[in-house]
Amino acid sequence: MFPLTTREFIFALINGFLIGIANLIPGVSGGTFALVLGLYDRLINATTRIDASTINNTLGFIKAPHKREARVSFAEELRRIDFYFLVSIFIGIALAILSGAKLIQFLLANHPSPTLALFIGLIIPSLSVPWKMLEVRTAKTLSWMLPGIILAVIPILMKMNPQGSDNPLVGLATGAIAISAMILPGVSGSYIMLVLGEYQVVLAKIANIFQWDSILFLGSFALGCLLGLLLFTRLIRYLLDHKKSSTMAFLIGLILGSFVILWPFKNYDTSETVKSRSGEVKRDIQIATASNKFPTKDDDLLIVIASLVAGLGLGFGLNYLEKLKGPEYKEIHPGHPPKKK
Repeated sequence: MFPLTTREFIFALINGFLIGIANLIPGVSGGTFALVLGLYDRLINATTRIDASTINNTLGFIKAPHKREARVSFAEELRRIDFYFLVSIFIGIALAILSGAKLIQFLLANHPSPTLALFIGLIIPSLSVPWKMLEVRTAKTLSWMLPGIILAVIPILMKMNPQGSDNPLVGLATGAIAISAMILPGVSGSYIMLVLGEYQVVLAKIANIFQWDSILFLGSFALGCLLGLLLFTRLIRYLLDHKKSSTMAFLIGLILGSFVILWPFKNYDTSETVKSRSGEVKRDIQIATASNKFPTKDDDLLIVIASLVAGLGLGFGLNYLEKLKGPEYKEIHPGHPPKKK
């Protein structure tokens, strides 16, 4: 795995692209696609391997790139943290955001129901990937899906707090909570921020980023994100290492719970109206906060069904893509010795 082969790079790029697109859809976090693509475990492990030794070896290479020992140590460190895989994934995510953001925004603004139906169809067959990762499928293990479903649905039922607070300590806590939510499949970090009343505060601070109070708040928010990322990914890795089946069942439950937000038919009169920096109403927030309804004769039911079928076809295509990767693509735990049986 050092460096990635051309085939591995292409697959990582494609998967990163899909994860990036998922981040643009309300109710479909990047963690959702990382899980259904079979990459969640690998991404968590790679992220948690970045530590003090990474900093030391990188600084050693920067200071003395001509020394063989520094080059070898740096190369080994890149391999240990699965650097090339992470970079390939992030390139794919960046490409998705740059190329797909406008299209997704257009579809959500003008054709929300078919777009949401497409992603429901895309996810359903792809759930077979995390399902296969369940090493134990007893009733006790599968029961962990229920708290996952509940956790995904609870924020939807919570009352919004439109006031929020610009206290830097609140920003710190918000950043830690939001990034932790983003790591979990099926949970939207931006939606959690909206529930806390901090979403609008963050947007306002970004709009006035050169003011001292904005710098202080956003700095605290960023620090909270960093702390949340470092701590929460380690918790997830511990659970995957020691309680993998129960943890996977819980994560599958999170995705199932996210279908409540993805339900194609919405009553937008009940939704939250939040404007972006450009003054446009953020359609993803409207979709996430609008109440669900049963389809009526005014809804384009046939188009929604066609989109669902198309999504199912794409989902089965992802399953086929996952089989083509080969075992060498999935095998990624450098620095983690195999468990003793």
